[in-house]
Amino acid sequence: MGFGGGLFLALIVFFINYDHGLTEALIAALKQGFYTFLAGGTMMRISENLSIRFHSVMVSISLAVVIPTILAVTFTFIIHSAKGTPEPLNSTIPTMVFAPLGFLWWSLRKRKQLNSLLD
Repeated sequence: MGFGGGLFLALIVFFINYDHGLTEALIAALKQGFYTFLAGGTMMRISENLSIRFHSVMVSISLAVVIPTILAVTFTFIIHSAKGTPEPLNSTIPTMVFAPLGFLWWSLRKRKQLNSLLD
């Protein structure tokens, strides 16, 4: 999951920054790819734990999406704001779009697994 997500977002970030030159686009893409690969697992684990933490499904799933999304978007923006990414805000937008969807899918999956165990 980490490798696939990292590659997917790295490609998007590469094309966002391509107008600024191949080197700048590669730097931005590599930052995104490595960050997603390394931090993605941690964020998914946070989502997973929150999705089964509370009795209320709505509370658990909401927190399992919102908290990791805020962390992922914040860290992505910080990484892209460092030297080498010409379009830091635009490079963060794919994370803003795809992270909540990924966390929602993962948290629903984990909650379903918990319900199966309890039944």
